[in-house]
Amino acid sequence: MSIQLIALDIDGTLTSIAQEVSLKNREAIRAAMDAGVIVTIATGRGCIATRPIWKLTDVHGPSIQYGGAMTVDVDTESIITMHELDPELIREVLEFSVEIGLHAQIYVNDVVIFEKPSPFADKYIERHHLPFEIDPDIRKKTYHNVPKILAFSEVEQQDEMLDAYRKRFFGKAQVSRSMPGYIEINCLNTTKGTALAELSAKLNIKQTDVAAVGDNYLDQEMIEWAGTGVCVENGAESVKQVSDIVVPSCDDDGVAYFIEKYVL
Repeated sequence: MSIQLIALDIDGTLTSIAQEVSLKNREAIRAAMDAGVIVTIATGRGCIATRPIWKLTDVHGPSIQYGGAMTVDVDTESIITMHELDPELIREVLEFSVEIGLHAQIYVNDVVIFEKPSPFADKYIERHHLPFEIDPDIRKKTYHNVPKILAFSEVEQQDEMLDAYRKRFFGKAQVSRSMPGYIEINCLNTTKGTALAELSAKLNIKQTDVAAVGDNYLDQEMIEWAGTGVCVENGAESVKQVSDIVVPSCDDDGVAYFIEKYVL
């Protein structure tokens, strides 16, 4: 095993706390980078929410954001690649969300925009300290440069709601799930896996020399694509099944375990 690039999911993989990374994980990432391995973050978060993690891990270079819809340079936050949602599809997703009674929000330049106040939005914005706008006319407007839509479901209904979005937007959008209750909508065929493939090609790194570590459905495509796919013990069972390696849980520093045992 000769790994040259590692892609790390954040939530539920690298950390379970919004703006913290354990010392053990930080030290392992530093050791990997000192050994010449490129470490990139691959997350559903935008740049603002990822900045604390970039700083704590001291990663540089490219970072995969919004579930693969955007890749940016960490130091400048300039966009390397962007796969934006079609404005008409945005309206359709927002309308459907209202029909089934779920809060849904879009992102424009890292600003969260939604139609009306919601406890889901309040908790999310507070967790990541994000700028936001409440726009009652959101479904009437045309938005560009939107990398993803995030809908919130009660955890007890998340499987049912995920299926509803997948059926409604089959062949039109990529629908996945990340944290409990989070339903993620991206451009069709836009995933962390496609973003990691694009990035590997730009860096001239072979697929066999790439590792991806994650925990949930949003990570599944990059875990399947990578030469070494890794899932933490607390991950979804279906993701574990497609992984080459299952490491200790997020809270037991599974990322550090993988780097120390399989990379270094």
